[in-house]
This record gives sequence, structure tokens and C-alpha cells, in this order.
Amino acid sequence: MSVLMPSTSRRWFAVALSTGLLVSACRTAAVAPTPAATPNARGANSAPMLVTTKWVTEHASDRDLVILHVGTKAQYDSGHVAGSRHVSLEDIAIPMQPGALSLQMASTEQLTAWAVRNGIGDQTRVIVVPHDFNLQSATRVFFTLSYLGAGDRVSLMDGGYQAWKNESRAVSTAVPAAAAASTFTPRVRPELIAQVGQVETATQDQSRFIVDARLTRFYNGDGGGYPRPGHIPGAVNIPLSNVSVNGFLRPYTELEALFDAQRVDKSKPVITYCHIGQQATLLWFVATLIGRDARMYDGSFQEWSGSTRPIVGPPGK
Repeated sequence: MSVLMPSTSRRWFAVALSTGLLVSACRTAAVAPTPAATPNARGANSAPMLVTTKWVTEHASDRDLVILHVGTKAQYDSGHVAGSRHVSLEDIAIPMQPGALSLQMASTEQLTAWAVRNGIGDQTRVIVVPHDFNLQSATRVFFTLSYLGAGDRVSLMDGGYQAWKNESRAVSTAVPAAAAASTFTPRVRPELIAQVGQVETATQDQSRFIVDARLTRFYNGDGGGYPRPGHIPGAVNIPLSNVSVNGFLRPYTELEALFDAQRVDKSKPVITYCHIGQQATLLWFVATLIGRDARMYDGSFQEWSGSTRPIVGPPGK
């Protein structure tokens, strides 16, 4: 489905996508929150959703390990975890077209070819490394691999590249050789993506909790970038800026508390959304990490607000 967007809105989304301006990266040196035990919500046979820089150092030479550095090409060229391969969101999304939704999932064929180019096969263990403190690009890559059915072999490196660098671990500017031929068998999980009809139903029967990942000012309708400001009726707001500190996710108990504070019923599925389906993947990641049944609305508020669907607008309007 396509939604016509004003040219200024398209430019705004492009800037947000390429630079991560929706959450400021101008922060202090990376310091990890106090560690807390994080159960593996995906079960004992799956890789943990989070790994430490120490774990990556110890396993960097593993034969079936692929490390993906998520950021711009300039960021990657300035330094990355030795042996890692560069990934940008443009690699895994449908190319932008005037009037179309932003950051929509590429076809299974395109995503499979991308995985193979990066050496990801049916047995590959994948580590996703965010370049900076804006984790939503990295969680979009994580989500995409989960959508392809490889999520149980994918982990996010907590603290990202900035923590790695600050700990004086092995950094390189070299580009690894082309990946050896591999076989990647997609096992697509369409249930991870909430369709607009499911969101509409959730607003009417409260069968699912809708969680808005945007900063509170956008939730309240103060921020622009849309034909109509505000939020989806019934949605609660857990801003993405609240779930991490300097590139490290907050302890498990604190993440649970964020959902509990909004009275998000643990027995009901969660649908996360944001501007264009990027920040929402971070809240999807967190919800999944703490054991919630979560999916992500890819069209997000760009799709929802570009129609006659109901919204809750700015206070007093």
C-alpha cells in the first residue's frame, strides 16, 4: 500500500533513516548499566538475543560466525570490529519511491541474496553490531533476519562498536574478502509483521497491546513529518530512548518495569510501531527479550496517518 507524502516529509524520513537523528548520538562515553540476569526468551536451543563484547572477542575466529556492522559506509570505513561486514538499511529495504512507504521489507529473494553475499548460510551464527548508540538500525537488521527464519542464530552485541572501541578491542579498517559460497534457506515468518488490518482490529477490541516507540513529543502530536500528527488510538508510549543507556540495553528488570508501568498485559500480544518501522524494531526486540509475544507494524504511523483512520491528535485539538 502506498501513501502520498509531502516532499518535506519524505526528506525528513530520509534524514532520519540515514543519520539516526530521531535519537541524539551526542552522549557521553559508553558505560554499561548494572548487569542483570537476562533469561533467553527463545529457549535453550537458540542463541541468546544479546552477547557481550567479551563473547565476540572469544568467538571471533569461529568458522561459522558472521559479524555485521550496521551503519553508514563512512562509519564502517572509519573503523569496525575486525572481520565484520558492512550493512546499511538500504540493503534490506525496498528502494525509496516518491509517494511510497519508507523502509518496507525487501522481497524474500532479495533478502536471501543479501544473506548469501554476506556469508550467511543455514548454520551461520550472526552477530549484529550497531555502530553508535542508535540501536534501531541494528535491531531492524536483527528483525529482518528473524523474519527470514534465522532469528534463533542471531545476537545483538550489547554496547555496539563504541563499547568495543572503548575497551581497546581489535579494530580494523580492512574490508574482508568476498564471502565463500553458502546456502541460505529462508523460512519466512510473516506473523512477525503486523498488517494494518490487525492494528485496526486491535484498536477496536483491545486483543493486542499497541506500543508506540517514538519520542513522547511525537506521540503527543508535536513533531510534524506527517499529514496528521498524534498516535494510534489505544497505543501506549514507551519511547525508544528509555530502553538503553549509551548503547547498552537497560537491565532486564528495568525493561520489564517499562512495560509494567504502561500496564501492558503479559498475556496479550504486543504490536510495536513508530515513524517508518525502524524504531519499532527496537521495542519489538525488547518485548521479545523479556518474553512478550511481539510483532512489528511495518507501515507504522507513516501509513496510519496518511489515511482517514482515526488518530489521537495533539492535546486540546
